[in-house]
Amino acid sequence: MHSTLDARDTRPAGEPEFHTVLVVGGGPAGLPLAAVLAGGLWPWYRRSAAVEHFYGPLAAALAGGTETLLALDFRRVAARVRPVDLFNALHHPGGKALPLHETGLEFRPGTALDCLLLSREPVGGLWNFVPSNLLTLSPAHWMEFAFYPIAQWAAECGRSLDPDALIGKRDLVDYYHSVPARFGVTSAIQQPVDVFRIEPGPLGFLVSARRADGTVVQYASRYVVYAVGQRCTLRRLGIPGEDLPVVERHYDTPEALPGDRVLVVGGGRSADWAATELHDAGRDVLYVMRQQEGSHWRLIRESLHLPYYARLGELLQPPAKLRAAYGAHVRRIEPDGTVHLEQSGRRWTEWADRVVLEIGGTVDYDLFHGFPPLTLVEKYDRYRFQCHQVVTHAHSYESVDIPGMYPGGYLAQGINNVVVSMHGTTYAIAADILQKEGILTPRWSLP
Repeated sequence: MHSTLDARDTRPAGEPEFHTVLVVGGGPAGLPLAAVLAGGLWPWYRRSAAVEHFYGPLAAALAGGTETLLALDFRRVAARVRPVDLFNALHHPGGKALPLHETGLEFRPGTALDCLLLSREPVGGLWNFVPSNLLTLSPAHWMEFAFYPIAQWAAECGRSLDPDALIGKRDLVDYYHSVPARFGVTSAIQQPVDVFRIEPGPLGFLVSARRADGTVVQYASRYVVYAVGQRCTLRRLGIPGEDLPVVERHYDTPEALPGDRVLVVGGGRSADWAATELHDAGRDVLYVMRQQEGSHWRLIRESLHLPYYARLGELLQPPAKLRAAYGAHVRRIEPDGTVHLEQSGRRWTEWADRVVLEIGGTVDYDLFHGFPPLTLVEKYDRYRFQCHQVVTHAHSYESVDIPGMYPGGYLAQGINNVVVSMHGTTYAIAADILQKEGILTPRWSLP
């Protein structure tokens, strides 16, 4: 394995630190790019009985290839199949969890590119901050990277884990945390670093960030992968008393939350979990949501295959064991825990030992200055996930407005928010950058 020029140790004092690629965000969208680009971990097609069974024509088309899949002509590929779907089919043929040697992918050492990942939190992104006992919406293998099956990780660390079952936050975060050292890219990741401005620079991009000690540092790059997810800007209620000590902006476990009376504000999955778990731990809970009852119950009925939504439905059906205020808004919080609420013009107060805000976050595109405006589209899914996605080129997931800028994972137009639905963008992005850098040439395609 060899590397292109790395200028990080030769820059004059006071000048920005240069890297060919900067990845902003260390969640499930940004982290695999560090392995593929900085680690030179390249995918190749491998003949697979499962791929041949489920996708015979695709297997036949790929069988004649003699190069890494990153050398595909993705402009031509995208005319037939979305790159994300191509890699998903090879990673999970038939939607099955398979050992790495039975999938349609194998990973070989390739040319490492000068790539640096910047994250304000440990790798794993928002999964570091969800409730400790939270289960995923999907099987464990849906949350894995193609180059590191989660069953392989479990075997290596001696854990008992069913890749077809739901996985808990603790195991999932440990899996993501293991990736940098396992694939030799720890030095390509800097955290905690909080990026607060991205603007044009002589080489393409100038990125300003703040380290934990308050020091401001600048980075220059030719490409930026913007993989910040939804925790980029945490939502606020914008009400008096929101920052009082009685208010908790994150729920972890019942044991970590003092008091018997708890008011949970939210409506998303973490809030659903918090309200349910706190009730089952013996707390007196009021669950306050802006959404209407019908909307919440539609989600519950569609999610009864998940045990924790079945439990939430049991608690909320008449006669309700868990109090819920639908279509309600918190208007003010007092230092003594008095909470002023409003619902359909009716105003009242509740008292709580703690007010838990699980109101999520939003993607912040305002960090970009001096570029053409990004073209954005709204994205919603059944689990109340919503964000503005960037309109991208179909073959590369590069912004149509800012050349060299790639929205990572579900920030790209049309990508769903589950890792299995967005992981394939890793390879199309890496291929586009490697081909632009002249390291690879698009030599082949699907016939």
